[in-house]
Amino acid sequence: MLIDEIEKAATRSDYGRLWDTLLAFLEPETSARYPDPALQTNLDLSQVSYIATANRLDLLPSPIRDRFRIVTFPKPTANDLDALLPAMIVDLAKERGLDQSWMTPLDGVEREAVAKHWPGGSVRRLRRIVEAILRERDVRASRN
Repeated sequence: MLIDEIEKAATRSDYGRLWDTLLAFLEPETSARYPDPALQTNLDLSQVSYIATANRLDLLPSPIRDRFRIVTFPKPTANDLDALLPAMIVDLAKERGLDQSWMTPLDGVEREAVAKHWPGGSVRRLRRIVEAILRERDVRASRN
């Protein structure tokens, strides 16, 4: 089970909080005999694996942090561009319905522009920069 950006889960207790419910699933004793009100029986959820992503750990309550093995990844930097850009170009080609051979890698000037405007951090921001460069490339190609 993948829980993406767990720190953004609602914290109001009106309708039940994800964190409170999740605690029962993460404990071996309770997950082996979890009472399901809809099926009106106990479920054995002890073989379910939980993976959660978070941008910030400080927003999570300590009982949740204690029950997960925390693996941190450093934010990407401009030094990682050579690893990030080729895969991003392939993904963008697929989204456009193109064979990747029709979308050439960024040239030196384009790569320099990316490095100038993306100091690192958000891969979403990097993607927007690359998309802008590819749009400009398309505009220039249609003029010629």
